[in-house]
Amino acid sequence: MSDLSPLEEYFPRLVHEIVAFWGSPTCFDQLQALLVDSRGGRQGFPADVYSDLSLLLTLVPRPKGPYDIWNDALDADKTG
Repeated sequence: MSDLSPLEEYFPRLVHEIVAFWGSPTCFDQLQALLVDSRGGRQGFPADVYSDLSLLLTLVPRPKGPYDIWNDALDADKTG
């Protein structure tokens, strides 16, 4: 049994890329781009790898847009 996550086991190159941009202002967008097919016709990641990437996305602060009501609602929940 491996101590590696599915992401680490099957896509080690991708893990190195994520480490390189982790904490940068574009981190959220880059992780989201991995999860959403913008080129069309892509197979996508296996479910366990997708789950790992989704978990990482929840750990990154979401950038505020000009009309981001969802982030405002999250902020209100944290203060209330």
